Amino acid sequence: MCEVCAIFGAGEHWSDFARQRDDRFPFEDILHYRAERRRRIAMLNALVQPLGLVCEDWDGEALALTDARGRTKIAPTLGDVWPIAESLSGRGIDPLSEDFIAPRREAPAHG
Repeated sequence: MCEVCAIFGAGEHWSDFARQRDDRFPFEDILHYRAERRRRIAMLNALVQPLGLVCEDWDGEALALTDARGRTKIAPTLGDVWPIAESLSGRGIDPLSEDFIAPRREAPAHG
């Protein structure tokens, strides 16, 4: 199955529940969700850029990871990011390991 078709059955991931659901103000809900999604993608980029990867939004439903060679893979949920990052970078990743997190904490903030 291609990655596009796989997206349709993914459903929401627990990390997407930052949405403020208020049926009276659906437009504000959308704006909040998009802002929170941008914030999470910026945090992911701080983690994956040292591996030579870039994370981008993919149609508001998934994440696209791209390496320096231009190879892109779609991560339907946050949990799918790490195996894809390993595949594209060729490195084992434990996102909870202090060895992985510590150097990124000390890196200067980008714009």
